[in-house]
Amino acid sequence: MKSGNWILAALGSLLLSSSVVVGSSYALDIFGIFHDSKGKQLAVEHNERTAKLLLNVRYVPSNFDALLVGGSSTSNWRMSALDFASFYNESLYGSNNAEEKRLVDEALAKGQFRYAICLINPYMLQSHEFHEGGGESPRREALGSVNLLREEFYGELRRTRGTPSPYWPDGGSAMPATTGIVDPFLSYTFQYDPIALRAFQQMLDELRSKGTRIIFLETPVYEPVYEKHRAEFDRFYASFPLRREDEPLIDFNLPKYAEFRSDPSRWVDPPHLNDASAVLASEELNKAIHNALPALEKRP
Repeated sequence: MKSGNWILAALGSLLLSSSVVVGSSYALDIFGIFHDSKGKQLAVEHNERTAKLLLNVRYVPSNFDALLVGGSSTSNWRMSALDFASFYNESLYGSNNAEEKRLVDEALAKGQFRYAICLINPYMLQSHEFHEGGGESPRREALGSVNLLREEFYGELRRTRGTPSPYWPDGGSAMPATTGIVDPFLSYTFQYDPIALRAFQQMLDELRSKGTRIIFLETPVYEPVYEKHRAEFDRFYASFPLRREDEPLIDFNLPKYAEFRSDPSRWVDPPHLNDASAVLASEELNKAIHNALPALEKRP
């Protein structure tokens, strides 16, 4: 084959394969970007950072009127237990506030949210690094990328095998099972990354400017670890600069929750409740918010 013909054949093959990838991505539309996603049940398939970025373009604004902005400690909380709004769980494993702001920004471009529960936690303010998929354009990803192909592959593999998904349509996901005894000697670090703190401030200001009511959340920590760091936790939360006086704080490290926190069978590790205990925490969160905001009405 002459070199000119070879180049044309190669370009033709590349164009054809690219067209197949783009066309199939548009047709499958597993994250609801190109077609109406209202009323659908869409979820992460494999990589939650790629998937949630895509889901926040249309799916989240079309189906939810409230957000949980959190990290891995809230990833398995059952948002259906909150009876006053339809919450989407934006939590990511190993998340920080810069990553969470990226998701919320995407949701706010088309959405209007009545409430946002925002986690205050030391680990979410330690860095501003974007992990895989967190900084890419969702529309470019949606038309074909290695990340998207992987999402499509794992979704189809799970369906073919009949394997239940650990990911839920409201953004939550099951926590891996406990693999050993909960470590009571885990250490925390208590420091602000100024970029992460600024990202949190900007996200809160954006939500407030859209009329979103902010509720802050301090998640429980395994009691021996909490006691080890009690003074540092107290200083961290007392000096937290971004909460306004009229914005309630739900604090799961109050003395009344000490018995709950002290039971090692509730924990996968010190910041992560197992799935059964996360259900209880979600139900208690609903009660605590109603107590803090007694005028709340249940959703229809």
